[in-house]
Amino acid sequence: MYVLALTGGLGSGKSTAAELFADRGATVVDLDDVAKALLDELPAVRNRVVEVFGTKVLAPDGRIDRAALASEAFASEDATERLDAIVHPAVLAAVAGALDTLATHGDAPAVVVLVVPLLAESPLFLELVDAVLAISALEEARIERAVARGMAREEAERRIARQAGDSERREIADYVIENDGDLETFKQDVIDFWDSEFASRES
Repeated sequence: MYVLALTGGLGSGKSTAAELFADRGATVVDLDDVAKALLDELPAVRNRVVEVFGTKVLAPDGRIDRAALASEAFASEDATERLDAIVHPAVLAAVAGALDTLATHGDAPAVVVLVVPLLAESPLFLELVDAVLAISALEEARIERAVARGMAREEAERRIARQAGDSERREIADYVIENDGDLETFKQDVIDFWDSEFASRES
């Protein structure tokens, strides 16, 4: 079982690449989804978040209000680091356990793609993977894509400012795909990458 980390900033094209990999037989695990599930299902994580950020991040039903938490967590670099310090170790443990289970299963997938948006910021996840693919894109293009998906421009700019830059992602990447052109060109580049590196691993 080969584990590939897929990383990139907000609006870089990670979701598109992940969908294409899934279409070609990869098992895709998005660490953002894992983090959301832990916030909902693991009381220790949820309680620690409330302890640090206050009850204002809770929805009326007692769950974490993700929009409210994002507003608090991206308000400053310190706040972002405090949230990461709570969530990332829990995500690491959960994903490591899931990978161990997959690896020992009789029908283990040939390729697992871990979507790790904050890999450069939290290199502890590198211990889980065999290689890293970074999706690179110009900041303005990334902002425009985020806005097109419904995010306010100011929020997109604020989130990107709290993330590592493409130069930092390149430092930890084994492969880089540029996504500064049209969507179809990017999709073909992703498909070509899969065909070159992983098609022979398909189960």
